[in-house]
This record gives sequence, C-alpha cells and structure tokens, in this order.
Amino acid sequence: MIRLRKWGGDKLAAQMVRLFLDNSGGRMDQIRGGVAAEDPDEAEKGAHSLKSSPANVGAEVVRGLAGEIESAVSSGDVEAVRTILPGLKDAYSQAIADLETIMDGIEATG
Repeated sequence: MIRLRKWGGDKLAAQMVRLFLDNSGGRMDQIRGGVAAEDPDEAEKGAHSLKSSPANVGAEVVRGLAGEIESAVSSGDVEAVRTILPGLKDAYSQAIADLETIMDGIEATG
C-alpha cells in the first residue's frame, strides 16, 4: 500500500483498493463454489486469480493462502483445500475490513 501511494499517491492507492474490493469477492465465490461442487478447475481458477491482486493492496495473508489453495488443487489434494479454506475466509474478511478503513481514510482526506 505504501508503495502504491509513493508511486501514484492516494488516487492510485484508492483505485487499486477499489478494484480489489469490487473483484475479489467473485474470486472467493469461485473458490468456494468449486470446492462445494467438487470442481477443482473452478476452485483453481479462482485461487489463481485471487493470489495476485492482494499483493497490490498489502493483503499478504490472503495472497499466501490463495497460493496454497491453488497448489493443493493442482496436486489433487481436495482435503488440504478444505483445511485451508476457513483460514482464507477469515483472512479475506479481515483484509476487506482493513481496506475499507483505508478507503474511508483516503476519502476523508481527498
């Protein structure tokens, strides 16, 4: 987040956070849906898409767990995915709360 602000100020940081907030929920749904439907390809696509964007906004735990899920799915370890998924849900919820707070701060100063 600091890097984004350094490169493009609050405007770039806000744009990147907004993109994450707008799009990451769909990736989480894709992972959950893939697991529930026993569709590993769908879960892997969601995890792959989700793992890159959190790094842009400082949600490193989300990025790491999405990567773990992607690896587990690609190796066929569905039980590992089911074990990792609750932690991803918790980390994602925390990241969303933190990013919404950041957005409130940016909007208040902008």
